[in-house]
Amino acid sequence: MWFRGRRVKQTTLKFDPALESAYAVERFTESRQFVRGNLLVLMAIMVAVFATDRIVMPEVAALPALAARLAYMLPALALAFGMTLVPRAEYWYPRVTPVIAFGMLCAVLILGLWAWQHGEGRLIVRPIFAAIAIYFMLGLNFRTAVVVNAIGVVCFLLLASTWAGMPGDELLFSLSTLLLTNVLCIAGAYKLEHAQRAVWLKARLLAGYALQDGLTGLANRRRFDEHFERIWKQGQRDRKPVSLLLVDIDRFKDYNDRYGHQAGDEALKALARVLAASVRRPFDIATRYGGEEFTVLLYDAGMGAAAETAESIMLGLREMAIPHADSATGRLSVSIGIASAIPEAGRSAAGLLQLADQALYAAKDAGRNRLHVLEAEYEHLRTGSFERRPIGDFSPVSGK
Repeated sequence: MWFRGRRVKQTTLKFDPALESAYAVERFTESRQFVRGNLLVLMAIMVAVFATDRIVMPEVAALPALAARLAYMLPALALAFGMTLVPRAEYWYPRVTPVIAFGMLCAVLILGLWAWQHGEGRLIVRPIFAAIAIYFMLGLNFRTAVVVNAIGVVCFLLLASTWAGMPGDELLFSLSTLLLTNVLCIAGAYKLEHAQRAVWLKARLLAGYALQDGLTGLANRRRFDEHFERIWKQGQRDRKPVSLLLVDIDRFKDYNDRYGHQAGDEALKALARVLAASVRRPFDIATRYGGEEFTVLLYDAGMGAAAETAESIMLGLREMAIPHADSATGRLSVSIGIASAIPEAGRSAAGLLQLADQALYAAKDAGRNRLHVLEAEYEHLRTGSFERRPIGDFSPVSGK
């Protein structure tokens, strides 16, 4: 399956690195409350099991078992619970919890074998429940759960055959039971994660289509509005400049009238490819704003960088040499208005948009097929609203 050009390996439960990272973060965020509840349940079960053992099997609820449960197992579960509360929990929890889980599994194995050595064989089944908890209750992904339990099975084999001295027939029975449990859990956990990934992927696809222009494949106006607001706030926090390019195809109505709307659609797609190639950083975005008008939004890019981007767009379209008999150049061309500002109190994203719109009007009035950098005094920007003014009222123009 393909997702915006990225290969999605559903059979191996693995996306490409960027998509996998996004999935891991969102999956943890969505399941965090569920995992916390599971950890509390496991702690309650551990206390209840210890109390039951003291009544039913007092000989194995002695000091070693008490120490293992209270000195490591309960604190380990409490630590895992705490990892869901720390900053960047989505990063730390998946890295710390597998170690905690493996330690708990080893503790359960050792307790079971110690109890078997002291004549109580019933505890040998406890690792089965630990394995199930690792697969389904700790919020670990499928691969991690399999690795933790596989190492646990190896440790059981080594400990049972050497330290515990378990006879071959009992070792075979216990090992086969543990292996069978893992096989059943692997089948269930695989199906569960496969379904979770499929649901997540479909949700991402639907969300992508809702924010994507159907013709050009660029982000649409809704996505632009959301992203603009987000990076404007980011710029306020980081004191970084935000630059906006408004790109408009020159005499596009004449182009449609002469060549037809199908050719007009192809022209829009061609420009979209040029714009998409101009945005390479994570916070930059190219959108179809409406009709033949497009935007390029740049974060942490001043006037110089914005002008360079605009020049590369004009060059890219010029190299395509799409004929346009009604244009002064004889080919399809664009006019670009550029505005840039560092977001501050009193300034607004709407004001920057209006400033870029004024710059686009200036480029059109000056003869089209050019870019215009508008560097109005910032008191104009702070108002957030503008009236169109004559070209002479604007700051210097860079024409191409």
